[in-house]
This record gives sequence, C-alpha cells and structure tokens, in this order.
Amino acid sequence: MDRRGDSSLDRRIRQVGGKGNFLDQAERSIKIRKIAVALLVSAGAVSLIALLASGLVLGFKMILPMAVVYHLVAASYALCLLAGFLFIKGVFWIGILRSEKTIDKNDRRYFHWTLFIFWMCFCLSSWVINHFIFDYRFNWTSFLGNLGILLFAIFLLLTTFEWRKGRRLFLYSSLLLIAISVVSLLLPLFTNEKSNPDKRPSPGLLTSLPYARWVSEEKAPMELGVVQYDPERSCPGLNIYSSRSSETTYLMDMKGKTLHTWSVQKNFKRAYEWVYAELCRNGDVILVATNKMIVRADWDSKIKWINKFPFHHDLDIMENNDIYALSHNYEVISPFFLPLAVGNEYIVVLSPDGMTKKKISLYKIFKDKIPKDDLKRLVEWHFSPRQFIRRIERGIFPPRDVFGGPTDLFHTNTVEVIRKDLSSILTGGNILICSQRLDLVGIVDPIEERLVWSWGRGELEGPHHPVLLENGDLLIYDNGIRRGYSRILELNPMTQELVWEYQAPKPDQFFSIWGGANQRLPNGNTLITESDRGRAFEITPSGEVVWEFLIPEFQKKEKRRPTIYRMMRITNPVDYPCLKKLEEQSR
Repeated sequence: MDRRGDSSLDRRIRQVGGKGNFLDQAERSIKIRKIAVALLVSAGAVSLIALLASGLVLGFKMILPMAVVYHLVAASYALCLLAGFLFIKGVFWIGILRSEKTIDKNDRRYFHWTLFIFWMCFCLSSWVINHFIFDYRFNWTSFLGNLGILLFAIFLLLTTFEWRKGRRLFLYSSLLLIAISVVSLLLPLFTNEKSNPDKRPSPGLLTSLPYARWVSEEKAPMELGVVQYDPERSCPGLNIYSSRSSETTYLMDMKGKTLHTWSVQKNFKRAYEWVYAELCRNGDVILVATNKMIVRADWDSKIKWINKFPFHHDLDIMENNDIYALSHNYEVISPFFLPLAVGNEYIVVLSPDGMTKKKISLYKIFKDKIPKDDLKRLVEWHFSPRQFIRRIERGIFPPRDVFGGPTDLFHTNTVEVIRKDLSSILTGGNILICSQRLDLVGIVDPIEERLVWSWGRGELEGPHHPVLLENGDLLIYDNGIRRGYSRILELNPMTQELVWEYQAPKPDQFFSIWGGANQRLPNGNTLITESDRGRAFEITPSGEVVWEFLIPEFQKKEKRRPTIYRMMRITNPVDYPCLKKLEEQSR
C-alpha cells in the first residue's frame, strides 16, 4: 500500500499505537478541560456570590473597583498556571508529532519528569510563600492553602500520568510533595519559639499600634490618685478627664476628690470607648465615642442629641456653640492607577443641635504630603498574599482596617479654631490640626480648603495635641515613637525656632507611644498627660514636677490600671456658671 499520501498526523497516529489509543488520550484531554472549566466556573460563581453579598452589606461604591482588580489578579494567576501546564504538554506532543521517530519509554519518561519538575517548582514556590510571607506562624488559613496546593498538584499529576505505568513515579512524587507540605506547616512552630523576646518593635509597628486601654503593672503603686501636690507653685483649678475603663468622665479638684461625674453608657447596649469629653459653660458635656458618634448630655447625663458618624480624638466648641470635630470615612483613591481603600479624614462642623453643617476633606489638603513609602505600603496591604491572608483571618473585606494601619494615612488627632489674628499665618478662622502619621502640625484655611502652613517632618515623631498660646507660639506634644522618649516643645511658627523644650531628667521616664496632651497654665506651668502610663503631671518652666496624678482604678486580679487619653484643667471657673451647682450639691 502506498503511504506517500499519508499526512504526518496519520503517521503519528500509527506511531502512538493506533487510533484507539490516540483517541483515548484525546478523550481524556477533553475530560480534563471540562473539569478545569467546571472548577473555574464554580470558583467564579462563589466569588460572584461573595462579591454581591459584600456589596449589599458594605456598599458597591467602594467594593466594585477593588473587586475588579482582585479578580483580574486571581484570573491572571490561574491563567499562568493553566498556560504553564498546556505549554509543557503541548510542546512535548507537538515535538513528537513533528518528529520522525516513534514514541519509546525514554520519551514518556522525559515527558513525565518534565511535568514533575514543573510542579515541584510550583509547590516549592508555594511553600516559600506560605513559610516566609506568612510571618513564620502557623494558622489555619496557611494550612488550608498548603493543603489546596498539594491536592491541586496531585490532581494535575493524576491527569498527566498513566496510572498503571507511572504509579511508582506518582507515588514517589506524592510522598515528596506531602513531605514538603508537612515541613512548611511544622517549621513555623519551631521558628516562633526561637524568636527574640527582647527585640524592640520596628518604627513602622510602633506607628501602627492601637490606643491601649490599660497600663500593666505587677503590683499597685504605693500611692494612687494625687501623689504629689505643691499648693503654692501649682496652678489652681478643676481637672476633667475620661477613664478608658469605666466609660465615665470625672471632674476632680486638685487634691484628687471627685466633684462630679458624667456617664451615658447606660443608654447603649454596646460598650463604646468614650475617649474625650469637653465641658460646656452651661454644664453640658460633649462626649466622643471613638469612631462611633458624638453625644451631648446635660449635667445629669441625660442625652440631648446624638450624631452617629465616626468621630474621634478631639473637638472644639466655638462662641456661637458650633462644634468643630474630627471624623473619618473609608473611601477609594487611585494612586498608581490602582483603586485603594483609605480612611479619609474630615473636619466636620456641627450646629449647636448636632446637625452636620460642613465637611472638609483632609485627603484633598494633605495628599501632596503623603510619603511614597506609605502609598507603597498601602498597595502591599491591599494586594500582597500575607496581608490578604491576615484580612481573611480578621474578617476585613473590603480591605479596611482600624486606626493605625496602612489605610490610616493621616491619623489626625487635634482640631482647634484660631480665635483671632495673631500673624499672617495665624489668622482668625483658620484651623490648627495635627497628623500623627505624617509627623506634621499644620494650619488649614477652611474657606479655600488648603494647607497654609506646616511643620514637623524630620523633627516630630507621632505628635499629638498642638495648642496655640496667647503669644502666638505653639505648644506641641512630641511622642517620640521612634526615639523612645517623649518631649514637649514650644515652637515659634513664624521663625520655626524652638523656644522651650521639656523632657524628663531620664528621658525614658516620660514616654507615651500614643495619645498625650499638654496645656499651658496661667501661671506659666504646663499640665502634661502621659497617656500610656495613666498619668498626668504639672511642671514649672524649669521642668520641676509640682503636681502629679495616677489614675486610681487599679485592678488587682488583672494587674492593670486604665490609661488616660487627655486631662485638661479649668482655670477660669467664673466662665462656667454651671460650676455653681457644685456648691449646691455640697450643701
């Protein structure tokens, strides 16, 4: 029979053992493709359901842009794996079909080992990801990820090898893959035990610490409450502060006696963190529940109004009873042409009855001040496998986090309206503001919504609570989160020269990573809140302590005391007619 008219495909069919054998392989390839398509469709359906559910709960406006990017990344990863598999298999079979030699055992062995090496590389790279990107720790998400990788590799090997002829090779490869996965799962357990407990946290970690509610102490201090008081050299007045454990605001005299308290927590089913309170002249208090709301209550703690918006840190009450406060909201920005969720900050103006009158976006004002490294960390937090796993574990989707994380680009903590013209930059109506994450104190023009002056980059480390003094200087609480000690600075904003500075004789004796407040008193002394240690103290201009207070709520069982975010002193009781009620209560 003349075979000169045979096609190369016909010749190869005969070489691989006849049409039956060739068609069996083709049929199996079709089955593999059907299974792969079914898996991809199932994954897409589950992803779509999750996307719709998340959108219904959290809003489509923020989820959709990021979801598109996530799905594109996942799809490209899956396509790369599929392309690698098809490429290896295709190159082998095309090479055989075009060659003039028949398929022998060496060819099959070469094909099997090529695929084996490919999937070994894939599994090794997956082990590297799970081991190094997951911070050397065992968690169920990492375990399931390794297990999924293992099963996926075995499934592809099963569909590639002929079970009868390649069962020994398959057995060996499976055992090796299992061994690699077991090592990747167990090794983090040993590396965790060998971590150095004395290693100091990195600066980036310190800036991301949440505000602590407790001071850990092995035993109660010998004295609590007011532990030092020099009546002649300290400035008289009444002290107001909020305890972060009892959800109560206290009004206290200089000897530590509680004169009056406010608490509105009983009106809410959930426990909130009432971090700051400001006393109005009529005896009302305006309370900030961190990231939840602002509440106005009367002298007897009866609520007058509530504004449920994520307010935080600080507020300022104007003469017309308007309230300037800080709030935040998660929004999508697009640096590097990528949709990223960030916690945008706002200055919010409230009317005396608690209605929102105006919002000023701080991202619009501060966006040119954001370091590129912060934006890169933000991109990594959105798209790196390690952070993606962490968000799954914490149930954070879409990618948002609490104050202190990568999406917290500004972490503003102070808002103060300048009451009168003091200089060309200290103009009445402008707003003094502080950004802990940007190491920046600035002045904002609320009409033009722009930054007219700023200072601090390279000088401050996580600052809090700048205060405008009568002479036009600024008193700034410099936390020193990287240097390891805090200090109080008095700055001339016009010349940007330091006029006065305080730090403890032994610097580490005064250090608060978070929070903190300072207030210049009429006699020239300075009242300082050391939030991290639940302490407030008053110093003279020379730095001598003349009054000191340690919050007295010590819990023996837990060995801890609550912290204080901010203590302020009322030095002009005449301006607060409500304080006359204290005399009536004492009768």
